[in-house]
Amino acid sequence: MKILYCITGADIGGAQKHLLYLTEWFSQKGHEVHVVLGEEGPLKEELAKQKIETAVIPIPRTIKIWEDTKALWKLFVFMKKGKYHLVHSHSSIAGIIARLAGFFNRIDKNIYTAHGFVFTDPTLSSKKRRLYLLLEKVFSWVSTDIITVSSFDFKQGIAHGINRKKMSVIHNGIPGKQIISIAKWEKMQQRLRNRDSKIIGFVGRFASEKNLDMLLRVASRFRGQNVEFWLIGDGPLYGHYQNEIKTQNLESIIKLKGNQDNVLEWMDQMDIMVITSHKEGLPYVLLEACGRGIPVISTDVGGVKEVIDPHGTKNLLVEINDDEAMYQRLISLLVNDSYREEIGRYYLELANRFTVEHMCQQTEQVYLKGKR
Repeated sequence: MKILYCITGADIGGAQKHLLYLTEWFSQKGHEVHVVLGEEGPLKEELAKQKIETAVIPIPRTIKIWEDTKALWKLFVFMKKGKYHLVHSHSSIAGIIARLAGFFNRIDKNIYTAHGFVFTDPTLSSKKRRLYLLLEKVFSWVSTDIITVSSFDFKQGIAHGINRKKMSVIHNGIPGKQIISIAKWEKMQQRLRNRDSKIIGFVGRFASEKNLDMLLRVASRFRGQNVEFWLIGDGPLYGHYQNEIKTQNLESIIKLKGNQDNVLEWMDQMDIMVITSHKEGLPYVLLEACGRGIPVISTDVGGVKEVIDPHGTKNLLVEINDDEAMYQRLISLLVNDSYREEIGRYYLELANRFTVEHMCQQTEQVYLKGKR
């Protein structure tokens, strides 16, 4: 089978990791896999390591009619020359353009994965949310299949009129080798217990949807305590938050670590991790934390609840911008190593439910659905 993947951004975020895992798995299965990126970036380098053929067709991250039209034409021609059996698009703008180009090319399987529907973003104006919902509904008609990475988005899609018969839920997955053994985890806990200082970690893009304003407000409550916040990542708002940390005199508490190649090694030094987002699909950093047995306190967004607290009994989630609740949840874990380890062990037990192998096998079922 000849497969084309399309994605807007070429940084390494959750959607890009998802795509990398798919390309590796399906190319190893003997399929011919190509990728179109909407920009240059680290993702292109990672795909080159897999020996995946890539092309860059500029696709804007927000709706820009003229640029989108040019991208549509270029992608249409690219698909026509490539004679693909299946097109699988990721991220909202690439999802719109690639699905339309695939429809015009009469591609047999025209699949879209929603890594969190944009119309669920509470920070967008109601006008923009209605626009993105309209686009999702219109382009669902030219999709053969729509995959959501969480039941939350699946339910949102159905509630807002997207064709239920075309939709399925496939949770994100992490490589099995990232999941540590219980013996290694117990050694990590011993080291963390013996350390005087406590470390709360964030890993992700410095972008508006991550709601880092909340993280800074929560961190400010730890003044005078032996606690540091390590922020790993980069993004369009990195410079903004670098300035905010200085302006708010938080440099002794918040340590910006930038992008790191060995992220899991950094995570292994963290006592707890936080997610303060106001929009998510199913964050990869949550699954990676599960694989290392690290407790995560998160805002109740996207698919987070269905992974770590489906019954609402674990007290691990807070409402968006509820700084006090976030602070209290973090304190309860920091002051009680036994409780922190209990939650960490619970997370580690969850990890094997969310593997790349499982994710790709389910995706393969969607690829083959309807084929004779």
